[in-house]
Amino acid sequence: MRKASPRKIVREDHLIESFDQGIQLHLREKRPGGYRPDPATTLLCVHGQSIPSPVAFDFPVPGYSWMDFAASRGFDVFALSLRGFGPSARPPEMMESPEGKPPAVRAREALRDVEAAVRFIRERRRVKRVNLLGWAQGTMLMAAFAAKRPRQAGRLVLFSPLHLCDDPRESALFADPERPGRLNPVFFENAWRWVTEEGQLHNWNRLIPRGQHGRWREARAVRAYWREQLRYDPEGARRRVPAVRVPNGLMADHYDRTKGKPFFDAAKVRSPALLIRAEHDLVAKDAEAQGLFRALTASAGKRYVVLGDATHFMQFEKRREALFGEVQLFLES
Repeated sequence: MRKASPRKIVREDHLIESFDQGIQLHLREKRPGGYRPDPATTLLCVHGQSIPSPVAFDFPVPGYSWMDFAASRGFDVFALSLRGFGPSARPPEMMESPEGKPPAVRAREALRDVEAAVRFIRERRRVKRVNLLGWAQGTMLMAAFAAKRPRQAGRLVLFSPLHLCDDPRESALFADPERPGRLNPVFFENAWRWVTEEGQLHNWNRLIPRGQHGRWREARAVRAYWREQLRYDPEGARRRVPAVRVPNGLMADHYDRTKGKPFFDAAKVRSPALLIRAEHDLVAKDAEAQGLFRALTASAGKRYVVLGDATHFMQFEKRREALFGEVQLFLES
């Protein structure tokens, strides 16, 4: 792995056009000063189903930014916020009451946003291909892009990889707690939902074994985790109980995989691929990751790495540099 460079890191925030009229997408870029375009060191990152990319990959607590880590090692790193997330435009259905409407921003729309971002990067940097990094639901989008556009995809990193999950307990997580056997209307009968600090922290807290919270994460990171999410939803910040607006589409696609409906054909992915997850990740479990690893039959070299003493939210935890380092080693190999 390359040593960190003392060169200044340059940041640019781009608003790029999507393939749909009226939808602009936020794309953050960080690179070392004096960077020269190179497909081997060009990287696009995409977030999961509830946390936008400036939080997921450029967490502004000193020593926590994944983008800074990669940029300091010579990479030009881009982080895309899909439509409906963070600083990107909200689709019209997210500006109205969510009730009785299908989940907004399904994976097929989100994939178009990834394609728009890759187009922008290839044209801006004059490179033929781009390395890809996805987290959670973002792994489905990045793998789908690699399968659809193999000549434009470089190395593929799937952090907390999702594909197919043959576990009834997993699909039960999407059930209505008041009507067993039916889907939760919060996700499937509403275009979007409000997510509160209590809900977001519960998703993280439940993954850390009892007695390990102080050992695995810092209080300053926990405080910033919600503050930074709220930064990108001024309307939600003014609510009596502050919350962020999240489209339900990726959650619906998340559910589909538990019913044998994969979003992408793993056999069509030719890129070298790294599947990486934390030992205490209950979103992407070992059986699912192993299944995807076996399904990547055309990958030009694949790896599967499990990191201990960490969770699904590892980039916000004390062992984050183990994650960053493993990914960087793969990208540079």
